[in-house]
Amino acid sequence: MQGSLKEKYFASLLGLAIGDALGFPFEGLRLEDLIEINLCYFQRGKFPPGTWSDDTSLTFLTVESLLVCQGLNLRDLAFRFWRWLKEGYFTPFGEAIGIGKATRKALLRFASGILPEHAGGRGERDCGNGSLMRLLPIVLWYGDASEKTLLARVWEASSLTHAHPRVFLACGLYALLLQRFILGQKLTEALLYVRAQGLSLCKENRLFSREALHFTPLWDGSLFSLPVEALQTSGYVVHTLLAAFGILFHTNSFKEAVKLAVRLGGDTDTTAAIAGAAAGLYYGLAEIPLPWLDGLVKGRKLRELANQFVTEVLEQKNKERI
Repeated sequence: MQGSLKEKYFASLLGLAIGDALGFPFEGLRLEDLIEINLCYFQRGKFPPGTWSDDTSLTFLTVESLLVCQGLNLRDLAFRFWRWLKEGYFTPFGEAIGIGKATRKALLRFASGILPEHAGGRGERDCGNGSLMRLLPIVLWYGDASEKTLLARVWEASSLTHAHPRVFLACGLYALLLQRFILGQKLTEALLYVRAQGLSLCKENRLFSREALHFTPLWDGSLFSLPVEALQTSGYVVHTLLAAFGILFHTNSFKEAVKLAVRLGGDTDTTAAIAGAAAGLYYGLAEIPLPWLDGLVKGRKLRELANQFVTEVLEQKNKERI
């Protein structure tokens, strides 16, 4: 947990992009297929090494929207996501890469005139990780707010594409962990805190109480006693959240966390993006290897926007203290 808060915020945003780019060429492969892969450098898949996908695009579009609107504006966010889908806006090579079915359907609903807060899918098949992967900037922007306010903003942002209570609960748990890291809490203490707060949410909210069973490995602690090879890494939001928590628990550096997230296979780009965002925030910028920082496609653009965003967030924090 080294470095200034500014460096940690910056590391979280770039850590997400690095995890995305590191895992993107191997999406869908199995653990046994990835044992011999050299992950010290970005590898080539269908695109050049260092190419990032929808995880990074939608995260940094959220960054843009928060900056322009000085807070969450769901309609502005939806328009930016639509431009990404239809125009290739904020993409590595001018086309939207890696979009999930639920996100595509939600954006098409928005384009047809549905209000953005009603566009997200609410069915059992809408429990993918497409909103979990992009909520980091919301937490950084509202990290000083009360937990109630933070969760409300996170769920509002998720509702644009994913509005099932199970997704909301997963996003809330991840947001609370990130907020604990912002406050400087140690990893094990933060995970215990999130578990306790998650149980309280399920007890207090009828919709979440119905979803609690799906998160049992977190509640009973079995998630942390499992061998890492047993972590499930599909695009299902519960699998992704629990895998990220397990990865953080079983590793001791940013580098270890994102490498393990990729080596587990499955939805490698999103698992590594989510683990990378959390690990970047926890371990700081000094822990990110330079070949990864320097190897991102359009890395300068990502660094400049991340720096602008982090500077604005911290200036807002300083104003509130005065």
